[in-house]
Amino acid sequence: MKVIKYIAEVEQLNLPSTVKKQLMTHILEPWSGDVHQAQEFWEEVSTRLILIEQSDTDHDLAEIDEELDILLCYAIANPEFVLLLNDESCPHLLALSVHTDEGSGCYVLGPMSSDTHPIRVLKEQAE
Repeated sequence: MKVIKYIAEVEQLNLPSTVKKQLMTHILEPWSGDVHQAQEFWEEVSTRLILIEQSDTDHDLAEIDEELDILLCYAIANPEFVLLLNDESCPHLLALSVHTDEGSGCYVLGPMSSDTHPIRVLKEQAE
């Protein structure tokens, strides 16, 4: 599992290029594609992207710190949306949860093939 605090880090993730492109489109949509404005907002309100990787297991996720666990649990229980990011080799789910009035939120991204609890729950809510 990886926790991304800076949008520029998305480019370094080991994701299919089609998934990465769709992810960036969704992340930047509220700012009409402006990475700088989006990053300022992420820093101001502490927005995060939690990437659940193919190799992650529920046991691995049980080992995360309490603050991150609370954030992840809230995100999978209260998503604003859950989308399928299509890719022929490895489709992914993307969920967004907003948890403060200021707009602080958490994106959760993971491969559809993951058998972790968060992905199993989010699959049931995918649009």
